[in-house]
Amino acid sequence: MNLNLRLKTLLIGRTALLPCQSLSPEKMAPAYRNPADPGQMSKPCYKLNFSWKARRFSLVTFGIAGYLLSSGLSLANTVTAQTESTENSPLNIGEVLKATGAIGSKATALKRLSTIPIEELANSTQSQLQVGKDQLTFLSPLAGGLQLAEKLPGVYVSGSNPTGSVGDNAIMINGFSVGSYSNTSATPNFNSIAVTFDGIPMNNPLSGDGGWYSAEIPIADLLSSTNIVYGPGNPDVRWQASIGGTLNFIPVQPSMKPSVKISGSVGSYGAQTETFDAKTGLRDGWTGVLAGGYTSGNVPGLQYGYPYRAYAFFAKAIKFFDGNDRISFGAYGENAYYLDNSTVPVTPVAGYTTNGYGVPGPPLSEATSGFYSTMTPEQSYFYYRDNSAIFFTKQHIALSRTGQFDNKIWFRDSWRVHFGSGNYYGNSSPDQIEYYYPNDTTVGDRVKVSFLSPHNDVAFGGYIIHRNYHSAWDLYNPLYGTSESVPNTKNNVDMSQLNEYVYVQDRLHFLQGAFSVTPGIAYAAYQTTLANLFSPTGSPLANGVTNDTLAQGWYTNFGGVEPSLGVNWRVINGVHIYGNVAYTNENPNGEAYGDYYEIYINPNNIQLTRNLDFEGGIRYHSHALLINLNYYHDQVDNQLYGLYAQGTNFAPTGYESANSLYQGVNLQIHWTPIYNLMVYATANVQHSYYTSLQTSNNQSFSGNLIPSIPLHLFSLGVTYSHIVLGGLAKANLDDRYIGPAGMANPISGAVTLKTNPYNVVNLSLSYKTPDVRGLIPFARYATFRIGLFNLLNRNYNVNESIGSGEIEPGLPSNAVFGYQGAPRTVFGSLALKF
Repeated sequence: MNLNLRLKTLLIGRTALLPCQSLSPEKMAPAYRNPADPGQMSKPCYKLNFSWKARRFSLVTFGIAGYLLSSGLSLANTVTAQTESTENSPLNIGEVLKATGAIGSKATALKRLSTIPIEELANSTQSQLQVGKDQLTFLSPLAGGLQLAEKLPGVYVSGSNPTGSVGDNAIMINGFSVGSYSNTSATPNFNSIAVTFDGIPMNNPLSGDGGWYSAEIPIADLLSSTNIVYGPGNPDVRWQASIGGTLNFIPVQPSMKPSVKISGSVGSYGAQTETFDAKTGLRDGWTGVLAGGYTSGNVPGLQYGYPYRAYAFFAKAIKFFDGNDRISFGAYGENAYYLDNSTVPVTPVAGYTTNGYGVPGPPLSEATSGFYSTMTPEQSYFYYRDNSAIFFTKQHIALSRTGQFDNKIWFRDSWRVHFGSGNYYGNSSPDQIEYYYPNDTTVGDRVKVSFLSPHNDVAFGGYIIHRNYHSAWDLYNPLYGTSESVPNTKNNVDMSQLNEYVYVQDRLHFLQGAFSVTPGIAYAAYQTTLANLFSPTGSPLANGVTNDTLAQGWYTNFGGVEPSLGVNWRVINGVHIYGNVAYTNENPNGEAYGDYYEIYINPNNIQLTRNLDFEGGIRYHSHALLINLNYYHDQVDNQLYGLYAQGTNFAPTGYESANSLYQGVNLQIHWTPIYNLMVYATANVQHSYYTSLQTSNNQSFSGNLIPSIPLHLFSLGVTYSHIVLGGLAKANLDDRYIGPAGMANPISGAVTLKTNPYNVVNLSLSYKTPDVRGLIPFARYATFRIGLFNLLNRNYNVNESIGSGEIEPGLPSNAVFGYQGAPRTVFGSLALKF
């Protein structure tokens, strides 16, 4: 058997996909159906064969069909928004869904839970991409959900532990962000990405401190895929915080057949990760999955140890009824702990020494005391404990042969403890120690009714969400006789919100599905209340304690219409031109209401944030080449966020009111020049700036860059695969470049400096083999991985910011602090599939 034929022979459990030339014509499947998975578009040159006729020395692996069928390394399950060619099947999306997905087999329904069908992405009027679990082969075992999402263009992750999700991290998508406040401070694009888990919203749009934390998805190996809708998208996928995009983490899903997978890894700086997932298979109409994992280690490279650890568990059960109706029940929970390292001066700053702030000694900086030098954990520390739990149920009911009803109900609870010393003015600060304990609870219901017809696919529905957010902290210093129970400064604010959303959209498709138009209209309403529980309010002092929120209590009732229009045109087979324009609204977060502001916020300044978004581009796909080019343009108005205007306070004492323009280009390329070689690249080039920026002290910085957004993002990678001793060996080499970004002065608001650009090269090797069956009972295959990350051992800061005001009051405006990126690290792992 020659090498090419062996690469095109794949045993999956007890099934094999063989060249259909060996089959009689009457046994060949249609071009758009695969008997093993009717929802998967496939070429007519392969047919399912239930036999063990393929010899054992041929390739025996699981889950790599997307790489090895037809052209070798196809892209169906990797980072792609394209589909196989539909040259022989010019069906429109409505017909495809009716034939193979929307009202199809149980196998199809389960397949659609793990990934968005590729034909649906290709025909979408939205700018939407997804990354499959295959890409985990190229990531560190410490990777969380954010690191998997970063494989897509326009996505940037920064923070205190960016190689893993257990840290003070944030994610940006086309300049919009969600995550840790400390990494997106003084930016108007904060908390403007909707984050969902299995389609259930996770983030808190009311929070001025993150709204969602990267530690909530600490282990990427528990995911089956991640997808992003760039911009607000169509009404039927939109959430409150989707003004800048929607990031959906899809966990491992139940399956038709039972299986068990376990994995373990070890690496540099005490790192280790263990995961499992067990699937019951379909039995008496029920199928389920139970998955979990543990990860721990120390932030790589630092002079002193900053440990972290996290647990995560997921369970889901689905019951199928007659006609493919179904109900599912799910639960997800995580518990994360980490000691957050402090930022370090890039060059010497007065007062900072290796002995502590304000203590005589050699200067502490990356340039003088060593690049990875830090304060000791005793000098400056922040202990975090993040916890969250989600419980949900979903129902899918066929209303007719072409109509369906979908509903999901959920409850989410998230609570955090943040305890530490920020060393504001060193030990002399009366607010030296911070105890912060926010809590967020959410309950919601979302319903959708849809009908498919030959030229008209209508969907309508909506959601209602109630959330309660308690923002509370105490600041104290025992040197002054204060404590957690008797603090020097206190914040105790309760916010609640009822969010209603209704929509209708209609997909019109013509020319045998080659041209489609999707108009939509939605209405979003928000009733929001802020209550200051620390009395008396409206005063900076209450019984001798500083009140960090002066707002007495506000109530707002906002609503707005959100029209949208999308177009997709298949110009020729394999070439799609698409565009989407949407006008959306978002209720501002707690900062706009004055939560933890030591100044009075005029309630007339509280307005809906509005975004006029345009996404447009071209997709080209063939068996060997994929190109996705996209342009985005977002005009966002009525943004409000805080400034440390006095330069001496823990909480903001000023604010900025801004209108901003986000614009740029994303590019994605995948090329398979030969069957076992894949070249891939992504690029993002953008110029985002303030069209208007006014501060509370009457300064204007219109035209300044929006801070913290890299002007350029590039990545380039090469993957080579080869059969060795009956198993599949793969090598991947990739390089990622992060360009400069503007830095805002947190006192004045001016963007006067830029961060330093950097690039990181990574190498990963893997080997998947079935030759463990004789050694380990019931084992189907084993996968060995080894990775070298930051192969060239470069020194770089993953995030840089000006330290005036927020980190240390009274510092010069050029005092730049950095979070050091990881040095060279090595990881090894083993996974077994049963």
